[in-house]
Amino acid sequence: MTRGALVLAVLAAAAAALGLTAAGDGGERAGRLVWASAPRHMTPPALPTDAVLSGEVRNDGLRTVTLTAAAVRVLDANGRRLPVAARFLEAYAPGGAGRSVTLAPGRTAPLTVAWRGAGARRIAVGAFTLAIPG
Repeated sequence: MTRGALVLAVLAAAAAALGLTAAGDGGERAGRLVWASAPRHMTPPALPTDAVLSGEVRNDGLRTVTLTAAAVRVLDANGRRLPVAARFLEAYAPGGAGRSVTLAPGRTAPLTVAWRGAGARRIAVGAFTLAIPG
């Protein structure tokens, strides 16, 4: 291999590595789940430590994601889990409905989360985190 061909091969490999890095999951937009609009947060007056939050989430990332209700966690300020029930529906429903959803980039889905316990700060949906509006 000539020196020129070797230089071109090294440059091509470096360019490919940079391209893979830029397209990888490390980028902020490679994987983001956001509230599409402000969710509704309800606390029953007779049950002050119980809450229900219902809204619509949007895949703001660059890749299709599959979300499961079993992966939803509600966390307090110290990162402790609170008891939770979640569905990808506009309201809670028993059975298998709303247990998972697949979202292409830019697509939305309803999310309803109910929890028991004071101090909830954020909702974790697999690797994604959503703030609980104040």
